[in-house]
Amino acid sequence: MLENIRRSTKSGWTYLLVGLLIVVFAVFFGVPGDACGSGPTRALVATVGDADIYTDDVGVVFNRAFGGQRRVDDSQLRQQQAQALRSILLLHLLADNARAHGLRVADDELVAYLKDPLKNAEYRQVYGRDGGFDGDMYKQYVQNQLRIGIPKYEEFKRNELLATKYLHLVEMQFRATGWELEELNALRNTKVDLEFVKFEPQRLAAFVPVNDEDVAEFAASNQDAISKFYEDNRSDYETPAKVLIRRIFIVKPEESEGPDLVKAAIEKWDKAKAAVAEDPSKFADIAGELSDSEREAQGLMDWTTLENLDQNIAEKIKDLEKGATAEIETDYAFMLVKVEDRQDATKTPLTDVSGDIARNLLQEQKSEELVRSMIGELKVALEGNESLQAAVDSLKPAAEDGEDADEPGEDDPEAARWAAVTVDTTGQFSLEGQDLSSMFGGQFGASSRTPWDRVPKIGQNPDLARAAFHKLSTDKPTVDAPYKTNGIYYYVRLAERVEPTPEQLAEQHENLVTEVRSDKVATMLGPYAAVLAYPLDDFGPFLEGILDRAIEDQRVKLYERNYDAIPLLKKAEPETTKIDLSKPADEKS
Repeated sequence: MLENIRRSTKSGWTYLLVGLLIVVFAVFFGVPGDACGSGPTRALVATVGDADIYTDDVGVVFNRAFGGQRRVDDSQLRQQQAQALRSILLLHLLADNARAHGLRVADDELVAYLKDPLKNAEYRQVYGRDGGFDGDMYKQYVQNQLRIGIPKYEEFKRNELLATKYLHLVEMQFRATGWELEELNALRNTKVDLEFVKFEPQRLAAFVPVNDEDVAEFAASNQDAISKFYEDNRSDYETPAKVLIRRIFIVKPEESEGPDLVKAAIEKWDKAKAAVAEDPSKFADIAGELSDSEREAQGLMDWTTLENLDQNIAEKIKDLEKGATAEIETDYAFMLVKVEDRQDATKTPLTDVSGDIARNLLQEQKSEELVRSMIGELKVALEGNESLQAAVDSLKPAAEDGEDADEPGEDDPEAARWAAVTVDTTGQFSLEGQDLSSMFGGQFGASSRTPWDRVPKIGQNPDLARAAFHKLSTDKPTVDAPYKTNGIYYYVRLAERVEPTPEQLAEQHENLVTEVRSDKVATMLGPYAAVLAYPLDDFGPFLEGILDRAIEDQRVKLYERNYDAIPLLKKAEPETTKIDLSKPADEKS
C-alpha cells in the first residue's frame, strides 16, 4: 500500500495548482529554512544507536514547526534548531525503546497513520485540506516544505508511530488504586452549604461617626501606624515624572526585502530631517505627512514615564529640554523625536495627609469594633433561632404599622444597623473547586475549576475553606469569629453538609479512573506528548531523563562542529558543594 501512495504522487494534473500554492506560501510566509541555517550542505549532526542523524533529518521537524515564519534573529534561530534536534533525538530513542519491547509498525499501519487526519499533524496542515488524501499535494509538501525525500519522510513517520506506541505502553503502566478513587470521590462529593452574614465596614461607618477631636487624639497616639500606612501605600501619594513626545517614525526595511525598499526608507528619512531642520515649528505637520506610525495624531503619543518608553527613545531624550528633538536609529526604524512637554515627579508629604490617614484608620477601627459587637449580639440571638437569617430578623425591632421592616426610620439606629448587613448562602461547593467547564464547552478539564479555597459569594479564603470542611459540624455549626476577605467580615454557619456515597463512586468510577491516571501521567511524565507534535526546550522529566542518560552512556553522540545549535541542547549542571568525607566535620568545606 505504501507503493500505492508513492504512485499516487506521480499523477500530474495538480502539479500546477501545487506549484502555485507553494509560491504563495513562500511569498507570504517565507521559504522554509533548512535546519542548519547555513546553506544546503548536508552534515552529520548526531548518531542514535546505529542511526545517523543528518541536518535534513532535523529539518523535517524544524520546517514542520518553524518553516512558515517570516524573520527571526540568529539567537532565536539557534534556539529553534536546538528544539528540533531535541525532538528528533527523542523520537529515535523512543522508537528504539519500542523495538526493544517488541513493538513494530507494519506497512498497512503506516499507510493508515499517514492518512489519518486525527493523528497525523501534517495531514491536517497541508496535504489533506479538502478532507481527502491527495498524492500530489503529499509529494510537494514533503519535498518542498519539509525538504526531504519521500522514503526518508516515511521512515521518519514510522519512527514517530513507533514512539507513539511506546508512549502509550508507558501510559498503560499507570494505575488508579482503590484508595485514590475513594479520595477523589470524597474530595469531589463532600459538599457544604454555608449561610453567612456579611458585614461591610463602609456601610456600617455611618453608625460610628468620627469627629475632629477623636481624629486628633488618635493621631497623637498612633504615629507609627500612620507612618506605616503611608509607606505601605506610597504609590497613592506619589506621581512619577512623565513626558509627552511627538515622533516621526519611519520603518527600516531589512536588506532581504530588497534595495528599492531600503532606498525609499532612507530617502524618506532624509526628507523628514531636512523638513524639520528647515522649520521646526512644523514638526507635527511633517509627522502627519511622513510618519509610518501615529500619523493621524501627527506623531503625538500619550503621556508616559521614561520607564514605559522604548528604551532607545528614553535614553536619547532623558536630558532633553521641552521643545528639543533627537535623532534615533534602531534595527527596525528611523525616528525623529520631539519633547513636547514634561511633568515633574510629585510627592505628597506625610504631614499633608497624616490627618486623612488617621481619620481612615480610626474609622476602620471603630467599624471593626461595631462588627464584633454586632456579632456578639448575633451569637446570643442564635441561641433561640435555627438560622442566621432568623437571628438577624429577630434583632430588627418590629416595624410600626405602615412601615417597611427593611427600611427603618431615622429614629431607629438599632434597626438601621441590622438593615445594613446582608444574609445569604454560598450554595453547595466542594474543596475540589467549582467546575466551570460548562461555561467553556467542557474543553479545559481540570484547569476550568476555581481554586480549592475560593468560597462562592465570599472569595478566596483558605482558613474559611478549611474550617467549612474540617471544623464545622451539626454539633458545632457556627464559627467562633468572623473571617475577613477583601476588607469585608463574614460570620458563617454550616447550613448543610453532604457526604459522598458508594453509589456515586460506582456511577463515576470510569471517569474517576481516567482523571487519576491522567493526573499521574501529567505529574510523572510532564509534557511528553508534545514530542509528537511540536518541539520544546523541555519535554518534562521523563523524556529529558531518557535523553540525558542516552547522551551520558554514548547511545547518543553529538557532533558540535557540524551543528551550531548543539550547545543549546545541553542543560547547565546544577551547582553542588563537594564535601570530603575523610576530614573531620569542622574541616569540611
